[in-house]
Amino acid sequence: MNAAKKLVKAAGFPVWKRLRWRIEQVTDERSGPRFGHLHAELDGLRGELRELRDGLTGRCDELAGHYRWHDDELRRLAAHVAGLDSRLAGLERPGTDGSAPVSAVEEVRAEHARVRARLSAVARYEERLARLEEALSVRAERAGE
Repeated sequence: MNAAKKLVKAAGFPVWKRLRWRIEQVTDERSGPRFGHLHAELDGLRGELRELRDGLTGRCDELAGHYRWHDDELRRLAAHVAGLDSRLAGLERPGTDGSAPVSAVEEVRAEHARVRARLSAVARYEERLARLEEALSVRAERAGE
């Protein structure tokens, strides 16, 4: 830095130090009311936003409960439908008295009924697993909060 710059800096600093507070005071007087109004409006908007967020959070929690209830009902009904399906398969077969030889069609129908019964058991098992997984995820969410 050359000598002229050092001289200007040395002479200008005391002037700046004396004028700075006045410049800040004038700026605050002129801009303060406008900024105060904007700050008040911003605080009001923040409050409204908080209320909306809280309302939406409550509604989402309520809808999540309804969803879980409907999901459980569908799982429960799936097991019942599988059970009814196997019973219907049993009713479709004509009654045999045991003296006549069983045809290939009857064997296939019997195997089909056994498969339906197994699928019904699997559906019930999956329903139980889904309930356990849901309970574990709810516990994990609560532990994370």
